[in-house]
Amino acid sequence: MATFTLTYPNLTAWCDRQQFQYLTNPQAGQLAILYKILGADAPLQLLPYPERSMLTLAVSLPFAVPPERYAVIKEALTQLNSRSYMGSWVLNPDKGEIYFRVTLPTLDNEYSDPGLLFVARVVIGSAESAAAPLYRIAQQGEDQLQLP
Repeated sequence: MATFTLTYPNLTAWCDRQQFQYLTNPQAGQLAILYKILGADAPLQLLPYPERSMLTLAVSLPFAVPPERYAVIKEALTQLNSRSYMGSWVLNPDKGEIYFRVTLPTLDNEYSDPGLLFVARVVIGSAESAAAPLYRIAQQGEDQLQLP
């Protein structure tokens, strides 16, 4: 099985092989694979950190958290993080944005198409499974995380 390092050209080639629709930012070396969650745009972002030899795959949920809901959202994210085998849930309080991310090491590591696809599915699947319950907490005033 062919493997590759997680460079911008290799990631764009991987997206092409997967037949993903995606946007590029060549200057920053970033990609955004087009995706929808809760019927709204929620692209899977591939964000390189070359100075740290890392690549983050992240999905921001397509709604904002009002500041008055931060405490209950933080508790829900803590519960989700305790149940996650891989990745983490984050609240960016500057934007009221919730996102799920997985960060991969890039130094001296190579990945296969199925291996990177597995990581992408973990990120997307995690975001999809928690999006509606987190929306109910953030936007509809629920106080408890209720997962299906």
